[in-house]
Amino acid sequence: MLQKVLMTATACGMLAACATAQEADVPGWLEKDFAELTSLFEGRWDNDRHVFFAEAAGMDTATLAPRQHIEITRVALAGDEDAKPGTVTFKAVRTVEGEAPTEIVHLFSIDADSQSIRQTLAVPAGLLPPEPMDCHVDWARSSGQFLGTARGEACDSVFSRPVDGGDLSVTLALSETEFWVQSARGNALIEARLRRARPFECWTAILRGAEHGDSGQGMNDWDFRRGVKLHDQGGVAELITEEETPRRIRLRLRDVDWPYGTNRPSLTMYVLEGDNDRAVAYTWTEAGADRIGINLRWLQASCTYAPGNDED
Repeated sequence: MLQKVLMTATACGMLAACATAQEADVPGWLEKDFAELTSLFEGRWDNDRHVFFAEAAGMDTATLAPRQHIEITRVALAGDEDAKPGTVTFKAVRTVEGEAPTEIVHLFSIDADSQSIRQTLAVPAGLLPPEPMDCHVDWARSSGQFLGTARGEACDSVFSRPVDGGDLSVTLALSETEFWVQSARGNALIEARLRRARPFECWTAILRGAEHGDSGQGMNDWDFRRGVKLHDQGGVAELITEEETPRRIRLRLRDVDWPYGTNRPSLTMYVLEGDNDRAVAYTWTEAGADRIGINLRWLQASCTYAPGNDED
């Protein structure tokens, strides 16, 4: 009996040692990189700055990806509680200007054998888990950012531009504030330089019956609203007034980091009327500020950084 107990204890000890050895196969630096990469990946991303300033900056506009906004959220799939440690799943909703939104599921995992981080792409199948695609990205740290390379036949459908020119080559770069995706076929190149977008929430007040330039003296009929939402990478909030002849007022928020010249970065709010994209007024403050406001007498607005709105 004693011999049997000793043999059992020895076996358990060997199993524990094996488990410890398997855990040791993933070095601490790789676990840290995995945690940081997946933390950076989540959030809202927009390429407004790249698209809006490209021509003025002297960039080749033919290489620009269309204006797009990507919202990436961490999700829990069925069976995640049984998943092995070192895996994280995200859902990304990409809205390209002029197109219907698309969804892609991203599974990040640690590959202990190659000591690397792999991002596997999948499409929602209606019922979770999603259907895997033959497209993945291998990530590795490079100084203060992470660099990725996409591989797999199905990557053509995910990175659909450019259309012609040869075999597809896709590289990605991710940092705290920047997410760049470059797709190439031969000499043909398409690039999306996305920046992290911060959500803001505003209160607004529009003086009914007034026009731009009016002092508002003797008038006090305000169209007041709370909970107006937009983001700081070209995000727009549209306000339709409740009056006999409704007015369409838009607020655009842009945390400008100029890609040319020596202008200082600034958080800027623009006021636009109707369909005219030329601002009737604008105000600015320090880049990265958490609050910005404007008072035109006929219009008042105050917007505050609202990180909780990332969950909307």
